[in-house]
Amino acid sequence: MNAVDLARLQFAVTATLHFLFVALTLGLVTVVALTQTRAVRTQDPALRATRMRRVRFWGGLYVINYALGIVSGLTQEFQFGLNWSGLSHVMGNVVGAPIAVESVAAFFLESTFLGLWAFGFGRVPARAHAALIWGVALTAYASTFWIMVVNGFLQKPVGYEMRDGTAYVTDWGAILTNGATWYALLHIAGAVALLAGLFMAAVSAYHLRRDRDVDFFRPTLVQGSILAGCGALVAAAAGAVQLTTLKAYQPEKYATLMGESGAELDKVRATAEASYGPGDWLPPTWVGTASVLMLVIGVALVLLAWIPATAARGNPPDGSYAHRRLRLRLPAVLLPLGFLAIICGWLSREVGRQPWMVTGELTVRDAVADVSPGGMLASFVAFTLVLTTLAVVDWTLIRRYARLGPDEGLLGDTGLFPDATERMLLRESDEASLPTDARPSY
Repeated sequence: MNAVDLARLQFAVTATLHFLFVALTLGLVTVVALTQTRAVRTQDPALRATRMRRVRFWGGLYVINYALGIVSGLTQEFQFGLNWSGLSHVMGNVVGAPIAVESVAAFFLESTFLGLWAFGFGRVPARAHAALIWGVALTAYASTFWIMVVNGFLQKPVGYEMRDGTAYVTDWGAILTNGATWYALLHIAGAVALLAGLFMAAVSAYHLRRDRDVDFFRPTLVQGSILAGCGALVAAAAGAVQLTTLKAYQPEKYATLMGESGAELDKVRATAEASYGPGDWLPPTWVGTASVLMLVIGVALVLLAWIPATAARGNPPDGSYAHRRLRLRLPAVLLPLGFLAIICGWLSREVGRQPWMVTGELTVRDAVADVSPGGMLASFVAFTLVLTTLAVVDWTLIRRYARLGPDEGLLGDTGLFPDATERMLLRESDEASLPTDARPSY
């Protein structure tokens, strides 16, 4: 393999692994924010306490995924400088600003809000504490938006002009309203909701199969299934719309994904050669297979994601849900399919753009930095090992804390994150042990 092939493979591996962190993070933070908002608005103390237990449980799993995912994101930033200096030299005036804004949003604002929220249980007023998690959610989606602005420009370059081989922005409005960005954002929003819903349903079903914390996990099984079903519908609808618009600005990708052949494919190939010169301007044909697999999985998820919710219907005569084993095992099967669909979608979008880095303007070969094959191989091995280790550690921790249940998780440790009631009782206990004249007056 030459340096170009290694650079492409490296980016494909690191981007795929990193996006799996991002997808679950975006979905879970939305779940946590909505759950905490319901808890804050609840007047009944007992119900409010139950909902805050759910905030702690799902929030703890979110924090684990976020903490390890943020490290995986650093590799993406490094790669632009290490392997893709051609992109920076030609398109840096366009893509530099959105990436810089994303870095500020992700690594500063989002991390600050999350730290205040995670350590703010019982220390920050309830409404302010809920506002913090919404700050985390909004900055997370803002970060995603700016990354997709860059990606949308790579797919469909607009709002720029070339001067002496360098791109200059002429219309930020066109770049920010790029259809290739917004259709993809809607598709991603559905996909992350689908993934978070499947994750909630899988964890909830695991405990219900063992009749553990039934009152806690029965509602979240229903909520997760409904969220997954709605997310699947949104992702499917957005994907269909996105596919119909693809022919206008990426006809080569459209022809490959649709499996066109014969005279139709020859026409697309001839048009590309007339526009860009002699050469093979079509993406690899296996991208069509990835697209079909994504479509098949998507249809299956649209039909099946709702089924686990029916396992929580009614009250079994013996009070046990374990006999509904088939429906309770289904989320554990659907969850990896959700991850696979996301990977196939990423491959369809990114590899389908090949051989272009910026469609019609900059090829991948011209965008790769002048790095030796040995140096590229070394960075590929290093980044892959780091990201694989992070993924294994992340899933191991999530699986462990998910199985422990709501009161043993990361944020379930009330000794580390005490709520206001427990702190007050502890303070009163300490004061009761003091002599009467030494007790504080309020």
